[in-house]
Amino acid sequence: MDQTVAPPAIKHNVAVDFGVIALTGTLHHDDARRALVLLTDEGPERISVNLEAYGLVAEPGRVFVKDWSEHVGLAERLQQAGLVRIVRSVAVGPFASTAHEVEVTL
Repeated sequence: MDQTVAPPAIKHNVAVDFGVIALTGTLHHDDARRALVLLTDEGPERISVNLEAYGLVAEPGRVFVKDWSEHVGLAERLQQAGLVRIVRSVAVGPFASTAHEVEVTL
């Protein structure tokens, strides 16, 4: 096992506001996979998005959060809650949709 990879960061009893619904669960950041997931009683809700198809890989300690569809405004709400810090924004895909690279601050 690579000893330079940090163990997953976990924060329990986190309410994440998706704009139209708020879900509560355990926020799980897996830095090795650049993934941020909210584990709820109903199952996992993926917060991060993989943008490798566009040549974008988040830096260590960071993930990408899309700002379209059901995740519009999510990165800003996560930042206001003190769970992430927006580092930069990028345009991706055929519609130049915005995604935010965020530093996870659990």
